[in-house]
Amino acid sequence: MNPYVATTLAMCVIVLLSLIATAYMAMYFNKRAKADLKQEMSPLAEVIEGELDLEEATVNGRFEGHIAAGRMATSIIGAGRVFHTSIIDGAGGVKWAAYAVAPKSPDGQIAHTFESEDQRLEKRLVNSINPLIEAQVSDSPWARIEYDPGPGHVRLTRPMRTRHDIPGAEVFRTQLEAVISAGDVNRAVQHPEP
Repeated sequence: MNPYVATTLAMCVIVLLSLIATAYMAMYFNKRAKADLKQEMSPLAEVIEGELDLEEATVNGRFEGHIAAGRMATSIIGAGRVFHTSIIDGAGGVKWAAYAVAPKSPDGQIAHTFESEDQRLEKRLVNSINPLIEAQVSDSPWARIEYDPGPGHVRLTRPMRTRHDIPGAEVFRTQLEAVISAGDVNRAVQHPEP
C-alpha cells in the first residue's frame, strides 16, 4: 500500500475516533450538568409548589398567593451568571432598582445605589428597601432588588460563581419573603390608599 494513502487513512481514523470521543464527552458532561442542576433546583420547586424546567434552569409556581419564580440566567452586566428570585406584582407606577454592594473590608459599610426616572421615589422607598437588600449581601458581593411595571415583577438578583451558588430551599424562601415585602412597600409608595 502506498505510504501516503496509509497515512491519510490513519489520520481519517484518528479524526473519526476523536469526533466520537468528543461527542461522548459532550453528552456525558451535559447529562451530568442537568443532573446537578436538577439536584440544586428541585428543592426550590418544592418551596413554591411548582415545576422545574431544566432546559431553562427555571422553577415556576406560587408562594404566599403570588406567582413566583427562581431562575438562573446570564448576567447583563459583565460575564457570569446570576440568580433571579421574582414574584408577579403588577402594581403599576414607575420602574426602579436598588443596589447594595458588600464592603471590601470587614469594617466597611454597604454601598447603596438607587435608580429611577422619578427621583422622589428614592426618598420614599430606600428606608424600607435598603434593609431588605442589605440582608442579601451578607454572603454575596452584591444584590439588586427591582420593580418593573412592564412585566409586572419585583425581582431580586444575586451573582453566581458556580451552579452551587443556587440558593438552598430556606435561603430561597427568605429571598421570596424579601421580594414580597419589597412589592408591598412599592405598592404602598406608588399607590397609597386614600
